[in-house]
Amino acid sequence: MMDQRLSTVPQHQWISKLFGYDFKVEYNPGRLNVTANALSRRGSAEATLAAISTPSFNLYNDLRREMGASTDLAALRDAVTTGERGATWRVQDDLILKEGRMFILSTSPLVLVVLSLAHTTGHEGAQKTLQCLRTKFYLEHDPRQVRDFVRACSTCQRNKTEALHPAGRLQPLPVPSRIWADIAMDFVKALPKVHGKSVILTVVDRFSKYAHFIPLGHPYTASSVAQAFFQDIVRLHGFSESIVSDRDPVCYRTCLAGFVQARWCAIEDELHLSPANRWPEQGRQQDNCYVLTLFDR
Repeated sequence: MMDQRLSTVPQHQWISKLFGYDFKVEYNPGRLNVTANALSRRGSAEATLAAISTPSFNLYNDLRREMGASTDLAALRDAVTTGERGATWRVQDDLILKEGRMFILSTSPLVLVVLSLAHTTGHEGAQKTLQCLRTKFYLEHDPRQVRDFVRACSTCQRNKTEALHPAGRLQPLPVPSRIWADIAMDFVKALPKVHGKSVILTVVDRFSKYAHFIPLGHPYTASSVAQAFFQDIVRLHGFSESIVSDRDPVCYRTCLAGFVQARWCAIEDELHLSPANRWPEQGRQQDNCYVLTLFDR
Protein backbone atom coordinates (compact mmCIF):
# COMPACT_ATOMS: atom_id res chain seq x y z
CA MET A 1 0.00 0.00 0.00
CA MET A 2 2.93 2.31 0.62
CA ASP A 3 3.91 1.99 -3.04
CA GLN A 4 0.54 3.20 -4.29
CA ARG A 5 0.25 6.64 -5.85
CA LEU A 6 -1.91 9.09 -3.93
CA SER A 7 -3.78 11.38 -6.30
CA THR A 8 -6.56 12.98 -4.21
CA VAL A 9 -6.68 15.07 -1.04
CA PRO A 10 -8.82 12.55 0.93
CA GLN A 11 -6.25 9.82 0.21
CA HIS A 12 -3.50 11.94 1.75
CA GLN A 13 -5.68 12.55 4.82
CA TRP A 14 -6.49 8.85 5.22
CA ILE A 15 -2.89 7.70 4.88
CA SER A 16 -1.75 10.25 7.45
CA LYS A 17 -4.27 8.81 9.91
CA LEU A 18 -3.20 5.21 9.20
CA PHE A 19 0.43 6.00 9.99
CA GLY A 20 -0.40 5.98 13.68
CA TYR A 21 -1.51 2.32 13.70
CA ASP A 22 0.35 -0.98 13.43
CA PHE A 23 -1.77 -2.96 10.98
CA LYS A 24 -1.51 -5.65 8.32
CA VAL A 25 -3.35 -5.52 5.02
CA GLU A 26 -4.58 -8.87 3.69
CA TYR A 27 -6.34 -9.50 0.44
CA ASN A 28 -9.53 -11.51 0.38
CA PRO A 29 -11.08 -12.67 -2.89
CA GLY A 30 -14.56 -11.48 -3.66
CA ARG A 31 -16.19 -14.83 -2.87
CA LEU A 32 -14.62 -14.79 0.60
CA ASN A 33 -15.18 -11.08 1.35
CA VAL A 34 -18.61 -11.52 2.89
CA THR A 35 -20.32 -9.12 5.24
CA ALA A 36 -19.23 -9.47 8.87
CA ASN A 37 -21.96 -10.14 11.42
CA ALA A 38 -22.17 -9.98 15.16
CA LEU A 39 -21.73 -13.74 15.65
CA SER A 40 -18.51 -13.85 13.70
CA ARG A 41 -17.04 -11.10 15.87
CA ARG A 42 -17.72 -12.79 19.19
CA GLY A 43 -14.57 -13.71 21.07
CA SER A 44 -13.92 -15.48 24.29
CA ALA A 45 -16.08 -14.78 27.27
CA GLU A 46 -14.37 -12.10 29.31
CA ALA A 47 -15.54 -10.02 32.21
CA THR A 48 -16.21 -6.39 31.28
CA LEU A 49 -16.57 -3.34 33.48
CA ALA A 50 -19.07 -0.68 32.44
CA ALA A 51 -18.70 2.80 33.90
CA ILE A 52 -21.86 4.86 34.34
CA SER A 53 -21.44 8.63 34.38
CA THR A 54 -24.07 11.03 35.68
CA PRO A 55 -24.14 14.84 35.51
CA SER A 56 -23.12 16.63 38.68
CA PHE A 57 -24.49 19.97 39.87
CA ASN A 58 -22.37 21.56 42.58
CA LEU A 59 -23.90 25.04 42.59
CA TYR A 60 -26.01 24.43 45.69
CA ASN A 61 -22.99 23.10 47.58
CA ASP A 62 -20.98 26.16 46.51
CA LEU A 63 -23.77 28.41 47.79
CA ARG A 64 -23.75 26.62 51.14
CA ARG A 65 -19.98 26.96 51.43
CA GLU A 66 -20.25 30.65 50.60
CA MET A 67 -22.88 30.99 53.31
CA GLY A 68 -20.40 29.77 55.91
CA ALA A 69 -17.55 31.93 54.64
CA SER A 70 -19.35 35.25 54.09
CA THR A 71 -20.13 37.45 57.06
CA ASP A 72 -22.77 39.39 55.11
CA LEU A 73 -24.68 36.23 54.26
CA ALA A 74 -24.38 35.02 57.86
CA ALA A 75 -25.83 38.30 59.16
CA LEU A 76 -28.61 38.13 56.59
CA ARG A 77 -29.38 34.53 57.55
CA ASP A 78 -29.68 35.50 61.23
CA ALA A 79 -31.99 38.40 60.32
CA VAL A 80 -34.19 36.13 58.20
CA THR A 81 -34.29 33.50 60.94
CA THR A 82 -35.49 36.03 63.52
CA GLY A 83 -38.14 37.34 61.14
CA GLU A 84 -36.70 40.82 60.68
CA ARG A 85 -36.84 40.57 56.88
CA GLY A 86 -40.52 39.72 56.59
CA ALA A 87 -42.54 36.81 55.36
CA THR A 88 -41.03 36.79 51.85
CA TRP A 89 -37.64 35.69 53.26
CA ARG A 90 -36.86 32.26 54.71
CA VAL A 91 -33.95 29.86 55.22
CA GLN A 92 -34.27 26.36 53.80
CA ASP A 93 -31.54 23.69 53.53
CA ASP A 94 -28.88 26.24 54.52
CA LEU A 95 -29.93 28.50 51.62
CA ILE A 96 -31.53 31.94 51.81
CA LEU A 97 -34.72 32.20 49.78
CA LYS A 98 -36.42 35.41 48.66
CA GLU A 99 -39.97 34.87 47.37
CA GLY A 100 -39.12 31.20 46.82
CA ARG A 101 -35.92 31.97 44.86
CA MET A 102 -32.34 31.51 46.00
CA PHE A 103 -30.70 34.76 47.04
CA ILE A 104 -27.18 35.52 45.73
CA LEU A 105 -25.14 38.57 46.61
CA SER A 106 -24.32 40.88 43.72
CA THR A 107 -20.63 40.73 44.70
CA SER A 108 -20.53 36.94 44.84
CA PRO A 109 -18.21 35.10 42.40
CA LEU A 110 -21.09 32.69 41.73
CA VAL A 111 -23.03 35.42 39.91
CA LEU A 112 -21.16 34.67 36.68
CA VAL A 113 -21.93 30.98 37.06
CA VAL A 114 -25.64 31.65 37.52
CA LEU A 115 -25.74 34.09 34.60
CA SER A 116 -23.95 31.57 32.41
CA LEU A 117 -26.49 28.88 33.29
CA ALA A 118 -29.38 31.18 32.41
CA HIS A 119 -27.88 32.48 29.16
CA THR A 120 -25.95 29.61 27.57
CA THR A 121 -28.98 27.31 27.34
CA GLY A 122 -30.10 29.11 24.19
CA HIS A 123 -28.00 32.28 23.96
CA GLU A 124 -31.16 34.36 23.89
CA GLY A 125 -31.50 38.08 24.48
CA ALA A 126 -31.32 39.99 27.73
CA GLN A 127 -35.07 39.87 28.39
CA LYS A 128 -35.44 36.10 28.01
CA THR A 129 -32.23 35.50 29.94
CA LEU A 130 -33.61 37.65 32.75
CA GLN A 131 -36.87 35.71 32.79
CA CYS A 132 -34.97 32.40 32.92
CA LEU A 133 -32.79 33.70 35.74
CA ARG A 134 -35.69 34.95 37.85
CA THR A 135 -37.39 31.54 37.88
CA LYS A 136 -34.83 30.17 40.37
CA PHE A 137 -32.53 32.95 41.57
CA TYR A 138 -32.84 36.38 43.11
CA LEU A 139 -30.06 38.88 42.34
CA GLU A 140 -29.84 42.53 43.26
CA HIS A 141 -29.81 44.80 40.20
CA ASP A 142 -30.24 41.76 37.96
CA PRO A 143 -31.41 43.68 34.82
CA ARG A 144 -28.13 45.58 34.64
CA GLN A 145 -26.02 42.49 35.32
CA VAL A 146 -27.88 40.42 32.73
CA ARG A 147 -27.63 43.17 30.13
CA ASP A 148 -23.88 43.52 30.64
CA PHE A 149 -23.36 39.75 30.54
CA VAL A 150 -25.32 39.32 27.30
CA ARG A 151 -23.45 42.18 25.64
CA ALA A 152 -20.12 40.61 26.59
CA CYS A 153 -21.05 37.09 25.42
CA SER A 154 -18.49 36.13 22.78
CA THR A 155 -20.75 33.49 21.21
CA CYS A 156 -23.55 36.00 20.65
CA GLN A 157 -21.09 38.56 19.27
CA ARG A 158 -19.73 36.07 16.72
CA ASN A 159 -22.95 34.45 15.54
CA LYS A 160 -25.77 36.95 16.00
CA THR A 161 -26.45 39.86 13.68
CA GLU A 162 -28.75 42.84 14.00
CA ALA A 163 -32.31 42.13 12.89
CA LEU A 164 -32.64 45.43 11.09
CA HIS A 165 -33.61 46.26 7.54
CA PRO A 166 -30.45 47.01 5.52
CA ALA A 167 -29.93 50.70 4.95
CA GLY A 168 -29.06 50.25 1.29
CA ARG A 169 -26.63 52.16 -0.83
CA LEU A 170 -25.98 55.85 -0.45
CA GLN A 171 -28.19 57.92 -2.71
CA PRO A 172 -26.66 61.37 -3.10
CA LEU A 173 -28.69 64.22 -4.49
CA PRO A 174 -27.77 65.74 -7.86
CA VAL A 175 -24.98 68.31 -7.75
CA PRO A 176 -26.49 71.82 -7.86
CA SER A 177 -25.69 73.90 -10.91
CA ARG A 178 -26.15 77.46 -9.55
CA ILE A 179 -26.22 79.29 -6.27
CA TRP A 180 -29.32 79.31 -4.09
CA ALA A 181 -31.13 76.89 -6.37
CA ASP A 182 -30.81 74.02 -3.89
CA ILE A 183 -30.73 74.75 -0.17
CA ALA A 184 -30.64 72.80 3.10
CA MET A 185 -32.29 73.87 6.33
CA ASP A 186 -32.27 72.78 9.95
CA PHE A 187 -33.03 74.09 13.45
CA VAL A 188 -30.64 74.62 16.37
CA LYS A 189 -32.72 74.53 19.55
CA ALA A 190 -32.24 74.71 23.32
CA LEU A 191 -29.94 77.73 23.16
CA PRO A 192 -29.67 80.43 25.84
CA LYS A 193 -32.39 83.01 25.36
CA VAL A 194 -31.14 86.38 24.04
CA HIS A 195 -33.67 89.16 23.39
CA GLY A 196 -36.43 86.56 23.47
CA LYS A 197 -34.74 84.32 20.84
CA SER A 198 -33.61 80.78 21.70
CA VAL A 199 -33.84 78.97 18.34
CA ILE A 200 -31.78 79.52 15.19
CA LEU A 201 -32.92 78.45 11.73
CA THR A 202 -29.87 77.63 9.59
CA VAL A 203 -30.25 77.79 5.81
CA VAL A 204 -27.26 76.68 3.71
CA ASP A 205 -26.78 76.97 -0.04
CA ARG A 206 -25.63 73.54 -1.26
CA PHE A 207 -23.63 75.05 -4.14
CA SER A 208 -21.65 77.87 -2.51
CA LYS A 209 -21.95 76.63 1.13
CA TYR A 210 -23.09 80.14 2.09
CA ALA A 211 -25.23 80.07 5.22
CA HIS A 212 -27.88 82.27 6.83
CA PHE A 213 -28.68 82.10 10.54
CA ILE A 214 -32.18 83.31 11.38
CA PRO A 215 -33.03 83.77 15.09
CA LEU A 216 -36.49 82.65 16.19
CA GLY A 217 -38.45 82.83 19.39
CA HIS A 218 -39.86 79.80 21.13
CA PRO A 219 -42.57 78.64 20.78
CA TYR A 220 -42.77 79.19 17.04
CA THR A 221 -45.27 78.07 14.43
CA ALA A 222 -44.95 77.00 10.82
CA SER A 223 -46.46 80.28 9.69
CA SER A 224 -43.94 82.38 11.67
CA VAL A 225 -41.02 80.32 10.35
CA ALA A 226 -42.30 80.71 6.80
CA GLN A 227 -42.57 84.46 7.28
CA ALA A 228 -38.96 84.65 8.56
CA PHE A 229 -37.81 82.48 5.66
CA PHE A 230 -39.40 84.79 3.10
CA GLN A 231 -38.04 87.84 4.86
CA ASP A 232 -34.38 86.69 5.04
CA ILE A 233 -33.98 84.13 2.21
CA VAL A 234 -36.52 84.66 -0.55
CA ARG A 235 -36.17 88.44 -0.38
CA LEU A 236 -32.40 88.22 -0.98
CA HIS A 237 -31.96 85.16 -3.16
CA GLY A 238 -35.33 84.37 -4.68
CA PHE A 239 -37.13 81.05 -4.71
CA SER A 240 -35.13 77.83 -4.61
CA GLU A 241 -35.77 74.73 -6.67
CA SER A 242 -35.34 72.20 -3.87
CA ILE A 243 -35.03 72.08 -0.08
CA VAL A 244 -33.08 69.36 1.73
CA SER A 245 -34.11 68.68 5.31
CA ASP A 246 -34.10 65.83 7.80
CA ARG A 247 -37.28 64.21 9.06
CA ASP A 248 -37.61 66.56 11.97
CA PRO A 249 -41.34 67.23 12.50
CA VAL A 250 -40.71 70.98 12.77
CA CYS A 251 -38.95 71.13 9.40
CA TYR A 252 -41.58 68.88 7.85
CA ARG A 253 -44.53 70.92 9.08
CA THR A 254 -42.78 74.17 8.18
CA CYS A 255 -41.99 73.16 4.61
CA LEU A 256 -45.26 71.45 3.80
CA ALA A 257 -47.75 73.39 5.88
CA GLY A 258 -46.29 76.81 6.55
CA PHE A 259 -44.78 77.56 3.16
CA VAL A 260 -47.74 76.25 1.20
CA GLN A 261 -50.34 77.99 3.32
CA ALA A 262 -48.38 81.24 3.47
CA ARG A 263 -47.15 82.34 0.04
CA TRP A 264 -45.80 79.30 -1.81
CA CYS A 265 -49.00 77.95 -3.30
CA ALA A 266 -48.15 78.93 -6.87
CA ILE A 267 -44.43 78.00 -6.72
CA GLU A 268 -43.32 74.57 -7.91
CA ASP A 269 -40.77 73.56 -5.30
CA GLU A 270 -39.46 70.17 -4.29
CA LEU A 271 -38.82 69.00 -0.75
CA HIS A 272 -36.15 66.32 -0.18
CA LEU A 273 -36.37 64.48 3.12
CA SER A 274 -32.95 63.06 3.96
CA PRO A 275 -33.16 59.38 5.06
CA ALA A 276 -30.53 57.44 6.97
CA ASN A 277 -28.67 56.35 3.85
CA ARG A 278 -28.28 59.97 2.67
CA TRP A 279 -26.28 61.26 5.58
CA PRO A 280 -23.62 63.08 3.44
CA GLU A 281 -26.30 65.50 2.24
CA GLN A 282 -26.64 67.00 5.72
CA GLY A 283 -22.89 67.11 6.36
CA ARG A 284 -22.35 70.80 5.70
CA GLN A 285 -25.62 71.66 7.42
CA GLN A 286 -24.67 69.74 10.57
CA ASP A 287 -21.19 71.27 10.54
CA ASN A 288 -22.69 74.75 10.51
CA CYS A 289 -25.01 73.88 13.38
CA TYR A 290 -22.11 72.45 15.38
CA VAL A 291 -19.90 75.50 14.81
CA LEU A 292 -22.80 77.79 15.68
CA THR A 293 -23.33 75.94 18.95
CA LEU A 294 -19.64 76.26 19.80
CA PHE A 295 -19.71 80.01 19.18
CA ASP A 296 -22.84 80.35 21.30
CA ARG A 297 -21.13 78.57 24.22
